[in-house]
Amino acid sequence: MNSPTDKLDDDKILKMGGAPVGRMEFLDLEEYTIISFLRRWCDGDISRSHLNKELIINLGYAEGNLAFQSFKDLCEIIFHHGRRSLIRHQLDCNCVGADESCFAQLILRAANNYKEDAILIALLLVPPHLTSQTVSLSEKIGTAIKQLIVSDKKNVMVN
Repeated sequence: MNSPTDKLDDDKILKMGGAPVGRMEFLDLEEYTIISFLRRWCDGDISRSHLNKELIINLGYAEGNLAFQSFKDLCEIIFHHGRRSLIRHQLDCNCVGADESCFAQLILRAANNYKEDAILIALLLVPPHLTSQTVSLSEKIGTAIKQLIVSDKKNVMVN
């Protein structure tokens, strides 16, 4: 049976997920991009559509759609089956929340072949039976973001 104290503890834990742990301006480009994608995803259908188009334009139709679908699937797992609600900051906020940082680290670890770390982070976010799928999707997204950044750097050098 839940007591009023349990409810207070739940609220406190939920708020801690939004606690600032960094600033966007100090992040490397991969982490910044991941958190930006998360915020855009949470901003609604129009932002999601723009994100999908941006990925297609920059990665090509097949790769862009795969990256978007992987991101969509990951967000659906985390938001519909997560251990608790994931807290994020507003699109234009310069703070990085604890949950946002955790989400970014999951993707970065998976994409950089730190599978054990990615599994541990996934276990913080989702039930154990969804861990493998969560890490696999994270790896796909992280790889796509790396391609985006490399492509962007090449375009900057050419221009």
